[in-house]
Amino acid sequence: MDNIRNILDWLLTIVIAIIISLFIVSNLFTLTQIKEQSMEPTFKENDRVVVNKIGYFFKEPKRGDIVILNREMESRGLIKNMVYEARDIIANISSSFTGVIKKNNLIKRVVAVEGDLVDIRDGNLYINGELQEEDYIKGLTPAKYNLEYPLEVPQGKVFVLGDNRENSLDSRDFGLVDIHQLKGRVVFRLFPLNRFGRIR
Repeated sequence: MDNIRNILDWLLTIVIAIIISLFIVSNLFTLTQIKEQSMEPTFKENDRVVVNKIGYFFKEPKRGDIVILNREMESRGLIKNMVYEARDIIANISSSFTGVIKKNNLIKRVVAVEGDLVDIRDGNLYINGELQEEDYIKGLTPAKYNLEYPLEVPQGKVFVLGDNRENSLDSRDFGLVDIHQLKGRVVFRLFPLNRFGRIR
């Protein structure tokens, strides 16, 4: 009888630990593997990064933040969010064998926030009339044809670009991003080890 009780206690402990882990992963921090080239040279495909998922509960996004966004994300409750994150965790585990992670997430850099005036001309980015000196980007910044510039960023929105400006799907294509679509801010790179460190 005592053995059965010990086994049940052990199983209960494991279940509680899993629930707590899912809560932490789904609501505080998460690990993400980059599966795109739009942020080169800052991030390369297959880099693994840590994402702070609670930062934007306490402060607004600012220019220069590197964010994970989901264009299809809807507002979910706590339990639904944990279920969706658990599904993603299982997908990530299976990806260790398949080499594929199926996600709708994009990694981009916030270049303009509420009240900023965005202009793109002659392959350059201007914010509030000032040419942006961006030594971290790759290529020029073509305006594309989906938006009219200059463009003022309204309340609750941000304008995002990939650092690989000539090979990035970003606000020039799909428009302004609602801050509620931001899943978090990239704060740390875990892999590759030769580029291990905090993201500033």
